[in-house]
This record gives sequence, structure tokens and C-alpha cells, in this order.
Amino acid sequence: MAVEDVIKLASEGRPRMPIFQRDFRWEAKDRRDLLDSIYRGYPVGTLLLWKNPPSTVAPSSREGGRALGGAVSGPPGGGDRYLVIDGQQRLTTLWEGLGRAPALGEVALVFDIEREEVISRPLTPDEIEGRPPQREGTGLPQVPLHLVLDAALLSAWVPPWMSLEDKRRYFELGKRIREHKLGLYIVEHAEIDALRHVFDRVNSTGKSMRRDEVFNALIWSQVSRGGNTGLALVNAELAELGFGEIPHLTILKAFEAIRGGKVGKLDPRKLEVVDAEADLIRTAKALRATVAFLRGTAHVPHVAVRPYELPIVVLARFFALHPAPSERSLILLRRWLWRGSLGERLGGASGSMQQHVDDVRADEAESVQALLRRTGSPEGLSFDDDEWSKTSASGMATARGKAMVCALIAQWPRSLRTGERLDAGDLFRNGSSDGVQPILRDSASGAHRGRGMVNKLLHPPGTTARALILECTDEAALVSHGIDAKAREALRQGNVEAFYDRRERALRRSVEAFFARHVELERDDAPSIAMLARRSA
Repeated sequence: MAVEDVIKLASEGRPRMPIFQRDFRWEAKDRRDLLDSIYRGYPVGTLLLWKNPPSTVAPSSREGGRALGGAVSGPPGGGDRYLVIDGQQRLTTLWEGLGRAPALGEVALVFDIEREEVISRPLTPDEIEGRPPQREGTGLPQVPLHLVLDAALLSAWVPPWMSLEDKRRYFELGKRIREHKLGLYIVEHAEIDALRHVFDRVNSTGKSMRRDEVFNALIWSQVSRGGNTGLALVNAELAELGFGEIPHLTILKAFEAIRGGKVGKLDPRKLEVVDAEADLIRTAKALRATVAFLRGTAHVPHVAVRPYELPIVVLARFFALHPAPSERSLILLRRWLWRGSLGERLGGASGSMQQHVDDVRADEAESVQALLRRTGSPEGLSFDDDEWSKTSASGMATARGKAMVCALIAQWPRSLRTGERLDAGDLFRNGSSDGVQPILRDSASGAHRGRGMVNKLLHPPGTTARALILECTDEAALVSHGIDAKAREALRQGNVEAFYDRRERALRRSVEAFFARHVELERDDAPSIAMLARRSA
């Protein structure tokens, strides 16, 4: 139904607010955003209305609801009535902003035609009455939005001194708002208890659109290359690297970090499509460099086994600012990433991500040093028995478990069917769970609980992991998974503890060697001499 027709119903007192609706809660910004969305043609959700409640629910009763403020108390001639089950905030905003003249001193909605922006402010008496504005300076006057639904009122308000082109801008504004279609669900033949239940379902279930979905819908759907649009375009640029698809929300955070604003605070309506396209391409290039670093230098082979999201966002900003960093910076960044991951310092609240993003500035060496100071200190890190117990028992859903998978993939595990090296892109094509198979299923005795990756095999799904191990005749392929001949024989004989013990010792040697190479706890973290010389020059 067009907005002007919805307002007509409201003026006749047909929509009514049931008592189970909350009080009007929207702030001025919410009201402005709704009208701005309508002006721009964005979807604004649907209204859920109960048409002609039973005669037992009389309009004058508590359950019959109340009319919108300033509207007549009931429909003329006993016409259709509608209880508003969902959409009170939107309908009230439309009525108060478009359907009635505000009182003197009341904050109203007006439209700045030059800035194409809805603003809130009290109106003058002339504005309330709809009198034509006088010429003041060179700017165009702001139009009160309660005048735009009625074409005659708007025409009477538009002053004769305006150019024809400017007059058309106001008439186009009125046309856009009047004709914008609102989605309505109309329910008939229901009981009040059923409608209360519907109200509860509508307001307590379902999922709101994520921020990346909003950006894609409003901005990036207009950015297209090679058949891909928006955030999908970035992953298309990275596809050949075998890293897997980076989550869209992570790409959005990287986009915000590269632009230099607050991560999580960018308003899509403030973006111009041309600027957004340029920054999205810049983000794709920075993420390409990030993925190359993660795979080639840090040995994080796939997005499914990244211990944390934060390094992807921070590194994207780093490579956007420093596309050709020194070898020393790359080594130090690898230390930062792995020290922060093993120390479990890179998760947590969004504030931590923002602090890391803010650490990356125009000075390459100082950016790296700031990251090391924040979460890359070697303090508190060790490879003792307690640490190993926590790591080896961790599952794939944890940062430690994913870190261990990275270490295991660095051993170049081979297929127990063909003897070929396994590719991380193939292993985790459908997520981390597909590439990690349990060797022994859980039992009532609990013998396999807490074994973590010791009881897992990195291998594509198909034949059970236990059968693969027992049937494999390629000893080198088995050793690449930390399984020697004695471990396999223990498994064949059902000596589970002996199998676990032997495999755990083999995995610990390779995993701790990987971690030691990447965190380099005893090494000096100073910038390169060349960097120091340039900074002092």
C-alpha cells in the first residue's frame, strides 16, 4: 500500500494500537532514518495488522486499542478497523511526520533539499501553516514533511521565485514519499490471544540483517566486476590463492580499517558508490597481500583454520598502507601473529580490534613495533607440559585447536589413499569439519574424550579414518600424520592408550617445533638497521 493511502487510513482512525504494544520508543534519529529510507526507496519492513477484530473487542475497550495521536477516534460509518500487531514505531513516525501539522514548539521532520537529508527541528508558525517561504540568501528552503503528501499543499508552499528546475525537485520529493509502497500483512478471523502470540513471535524471533548484508544491499550490489558484485567480488579476486572464502563481515571490517574510520561504525548511507568501489578494490588488493603473507610467511593455510579474525583485519590495513614491507617487518609480523594466537590475546571485544587497527600507521617500523608491544610480547609464553596438555586436548572450534592444525598441515601430510600431498584448499573446501576426521569414535568408557587433535586425522571424508590408517601400506604417508609402524600396530590390536601415547609424542615434537620457529621467543624484536637509519635520517 502506498504511504499516502496508509496515512489516509490513519487520518480516519482505522489503525489502532493494542494495549500489548510498547510505548513509542524511537529517538529522533530513528524517525529521520525511516523517512530517509523511504525517500531513497529502501525497504522499511512490513506492517502486521489485524483487520476487523471481533465485535467482542469494542473500539472503546482496552483491547480495542487507541487511535494515533491527532487522528479521529474511529472510522466513519463503522468501516474497517486494524489493530497494529507489528509496526507501531514506523506507523506512528509516518503519521506524526507526514499526516498531521505539528504543534508550535514540537520537534518536526523537515527535508533539506540541497543536502538531500531529513533533519529534526521545531517549525515556525509560517512553516506549520504551510505559507510559502521568503527568499533568503542563495540557498533553497527546507520543506516541512507534513506538507509533502498533499500535492495541493506542497504546490501552494513552493514559492514563485524558485526556478522551474528547483520546483521539480520538491515535487519529486513529494512523489517519492507519497508513492513509496509499504508491505502489509493483513490477518482476519483471529482471537486476541492468538494475535498476542503472533506479536511475541514477530518481536522475539528471527534474525536481523547483519551489517555486511546491509552494505551489500545498499551499496555494493551496485559494484560489479566479472559477474561478481560487492563483497563476493573480493573473494573472487582471492579464489586462486586457495585460502577459502573470507567471511563477508570480516571483509567489511577490513574495508573500514583501511578507510581509517572506526571498525563497525561506518554508515552505508554516507558512502558514494564511486568511492565505495575504489575502496573495495583497494581492500581486495590488501587482502590479497594479507592472504599471501598468511599462507607463505605465517603458514596459516586456510581461512577455516585461522586462530583469530583480528589479524586478517589488522594486516589488511597494514598492507594497504605498506604494500611492499621489508623482510624484517614480515618476520616480526609473523612473531606478533603467533605469539598473540598462542597467548590467546587476539580475541575478545571490538575495542581490542580497534586498538590494533589504530596501531597501524604511516610509519611501517613503528606500526610493527606497536603491534608487538600490544599483543606480541614473548612474556608468559612457554612450551611446557601444561601448555601442551591444553593445546593437544583442544577441538577445532578453539583458537588452540586451529593453531595445532596449522602446525600439522605444515608437515605436508599426504593422502593415505594416493600418497599425494594434501591441499588445505581441498581439505577445508566445505569448512573445517570436513577436513578433520575422528580416528576412534567416542565410547561409554570415555577413553577418547579430551584427546583433541591426537584422535583426529587430517584427511578428506570418505572411508573412516581408522580404516584408512589400517589399510595404508605407505609408511611415509602415515608418518606425515604422526603415525609410525608401532602406533599403527597398537591401533590394529585395539591398544588405544598405546596408540594415543605414541602418536601424541610424535605430534608434540612437530607441533612445538613449528610454534618455536614462528614465535622465536629468544630473538630480538628490533626493526632492521635500514629502517632505523631511515627514521633517524
